[in-house]
Amino acid sequence: MQFKHFAVIAALSITLIWGMQSCQHESMGDPNAAICFERDILPIFNSKCAMSGCHDAGTSAEGYTLDNYKNILSDGIVKGKPNKSEIYESIADGEMPPKNSTKLSETEKQLIYDWIVGGAKNGINCASVCDSAVSGFASTIQPMMNKYCVGCHSTSNPSAGVDVSIYVGVKASVSKGLMNSLEHNGYYPMPKGGSKLSACEINQVKNWIQRGTPND
Repeated sequence: MQFKHFAVIAALSITLIWGMQSCQHESMGDPNAAICFERDILPIFNSKCAMSGCHDAGTSAEGYTLDNYKNILSDGIVKGKPNKSEIYESIADGEMPPKNSTKLSETEKQLIYDWIVGGAKNGINCASVCDSAVSGFASTIQPMMNKYCVGCHSTSNPSAGVDVSIYVGVKASVSKGLMNSLEHNGYYPMPKGGSKLSACEINQVKNWIQRGTPND
């Protein structure tokens, strides 16, 4: 009887522990689920890697074309294993982008790392938190330029004479057709090779311009 009683208690204890672990695991969720390829990852490659003379479709330097999901994945991404992914290793080691080109920020490197760890999924049309009424230069406009544009338009690489890595350059770009390019309206569409910015992002730039392009 004592043995039977002990066995029942043991079985209940194991069931309780297993149930607690299961609930804990389920509550953790996927820490990388919020990363969207189209919204978060592709702009990095388009801005910092898939430029003319580097890894765009027309150049494919060293055999790499990094302008869309299929090409990026096939050219050196191992799902779930950033340290086995040739492209990520080149970025992490500072080999790519090359010298005198705009380097990825630590935040951008971490995004690519986390995206690969999460399975390098092809997320498209992902929801984005955006408020068109928010248009501060430091908080909104400059980060937007850094994300989409500085790979081609920086101090070290001022394509078409445009440098949007600093305030004076972004302000000057307004008179050079910034809005027309962003709206794909008669000027060279920007971002080059990437999707058109969301309506909310475009409105944020418009609002900043309408406010007199302040350095706020």
